[in-house]
Amino acid sequence: MSAPLSLFSNSPRRAGSVSDRRPWRAGRVSDRRPPQRVPRFLSAALFVLLCILTPTAIAAEDRPPNFEARTADGKSPAGELLKLGDKWDLRLGGANPADIAAGELVVLRRVAKDLPNRPAGSHLVFTNGDCVSIHRVKLEGERVVFQLNDEGRTEWKAPLSALSVVWLTPPADLAERDKLRRRWAAEKRTRDVVHLRNGDTVEGILTSLDDSAVQLDVDKKKVRLILENVAAVTLSTELASVPKPKGPFGRVILADGARLSLAKSACDDGKTLTATTLYNTTVRIPLADVIALYIFQGNAVYLSDLKPSKFDWKPFGNLDWPPVADGSVSGRDLRLAGSAYDKGMGLHAESRLTYDLAGNYRWFEALVGLEELGDGKTGSARIKVLVDGKPRPLDLEELSDKTKPLPIRLDVKGAKELTLVVEFGKRGDVLARVNWIDARLLK
Repeated sequence: MSAPLSLFSNSPRRAGSVSDRRPWRAGRVSDRRPPQRVPRFLSAALFVLLCILTPTAIAAEDRPPNFEARTADGKSPAGELLKLGDKWDLRLGGANPADIAAGELVVLRRVAKDLPNRPAGSHLVFTNGDCVSIHRVKLEGERVVFQLNDEGRTEWKAPLSALSVVWLTPPADLAERDKLRRRWAAEKRTRDVVHLRNGDTVEGILTSLDDSAVQLDVDKKKVRLILENVAAVTLSTELASVPKPKGPFGRVILADGARLSLAKSACDDGKTLTATTLYNTTVRIPLADVIALYIFQGNAVYLSDLKPSKFDWKPFGNLDWPPVADGSVSGRDLRLAGSAYDKGMGLHAESRLTYDLAGNYRWFEALVGLEELGDGKTGSARIKVLVDGKPRPLDLEELSDKTKPLPIRLDVKGAKELTLVVEFGKRGDVLARVNWIDARLLK
């Protein structure tokens, strides 16, 4: 992303500045070695090699990225993004050009690229779940002004009510970051909370935030906390505002893990997305940074955004594993096959989750697999999908560490009910945790 800066100054040290120069010192004669000359035949060979490789390297850098577009009718054309219209219509180039009309796009995803985890460094979390990496942040009245952690140190502003978390020093452990972020997103807070790096917390009303300190009003007393001791600031939820667009909107996933919801976006040059966020901020995003673009409130309806009509649970011992929307049953983000997903359902054996369809949908699709814990441990589970109480045939029913993620696409035209089923596999209750990635109904 690139935009002019106006608030923060950032003057990186220039190459060749005084602090970069090493003084030349005369050494003893025995320390001085004559320069080593490359034989002429090696120099010639190197020159020829550079002539061959350089155009190829330049061409690879200049080559526009390829995307695959998933549409509501199940097609997946792929090619260079030539144009994206402000109604989410698009044109792909390449060997098999394709035009996708407004309303047909479900997700646009970069070919051969995994969806990255959310940022591991300093970042902001918004009330709607968006997040952006930051370099600096400060509070100006009821607005937060921040620099993105990009090459140009782009400056943005957002209302304080739009923020959920200012995360300055997230934990290094990925699982801990997941659980903290999800817990903070779900809890209600009457006051702002400063989380110190030593584990202590201070509650009050946030009055100041800059490069040096965080200041709170605590029971009518000013408390100043040095910034380097602060891990995060979680903001009161009482005044939080969540934007609610009326029509379709997009959410872009960037290479650094940022998630950003867009009211509209356009691309006419095949290089840059010019977009407007849900907070009415205009942004320019290099297409090379885009990993995926999901379209919400269009023809795709995600199960995690619906209220299930019924949940049946058969416990194993005294453990309780309720279904989790947009997360795994262990309290982590949804991950499968090396990618981190934002939408889906987490279920544990044995459970049945039912939704009323009322005959309003044409297709159901998802990518299904066991939760990936990253520690080598795995389990097993059996899965079923029932449509109006009857099981539909699947290419795979037993999930294990030896099975690949299972793509599902089922015709549900005219159906009144959909049920996701997870049963014990060969290992019983052991890690029988199933992620239903991007579980959605298509109109």
